[in-house]
Amino acid sequence: MKKIIVPVVLLVIGFGSYFALAEQQEPEVISYIKQQGVTIIDSFETPAGLTGYAASVEGQPLSIYLTEDKKYAVIGNLINAQGDDLGQEALYELVSAPQNEKIWQQLDTAKWVLDGDKDAKRIIYTFTDPYCPYCQKLREIADPYIAKGEVQLRHIMVGILQEDSIKKAAAILGADSPEKALQQHIQPADNPTENINEEALANGSLLVEENNLLMEQLGFMATPTSIYKDEKGHVRLIEGMPMRDDIDKLFEQ
Repeated sequence: MKKIIVPVVLLVIGFGSYFALAEQQEPEVISYIKQQGVTIIDSFETPAGLTGYAASVEGQPLSIYLTEDKKYAVIGNLINAQGDDLGQEALYELVSAPQNEKIWQQLDTAKWVLDGDKDAKRIIYTFTDPYCPYCQKLREIADPYIAKGEVQLRHIMVGILQEDSIKKAAAILGADSPEKALQQHIQPADNPTENINEEALANGSLLVEENNLLMEQLGFMATPTSIYKDEKGHVRLIEGMPMRDDIDKLFEQ
């Protein structure tokens, strides 16, 4: 009897595994979307009865909704009668939040220059070009917060706007005291290239190139681009000169 029971038990387990795999089989339309270069992060349920998929393409968040029969997919926002995006929260939690946290960790290990009290609780990373007028304007707005010890700016110096932007940025990063060199640049903002210390230039050129590459890899197109954490600890990004509402969020918790 034992010789008969053992293969029967194995047979039942085998079919059980087969049916479990069949139930988990990926819908063909989702497989097709993945073949187009879209990365599927996770799925989520919606009150509309459609299964949502949080995805990303070239680093950008993307919502996908699968019909109940699993044959069709809709790409884009799913809204209700009040205009609420039913996938916004899931898309942020599953895609944007992890991506932004990874960015924060990358910035922490980048070559930046401290502007303010190192113990200030409010940390703002900002990509700064020496010739960027909006970077200078942002620094002026930040000044009272820095003076009070409430905010520290961490300038990631890049050279992208003018021909000798790299030289000026390199002179700051390569100086014996980058913090002092930055302050000398801020007051005034248009120090001539001829006064650049050649040793500092040699020391800092590679660092600026690395920062330029980091900015490109992160997909940032403008200076200043500022990164901070809101009152909930979520990493937030502001590309370009912040608007009035963004300034309040940037500097005030």
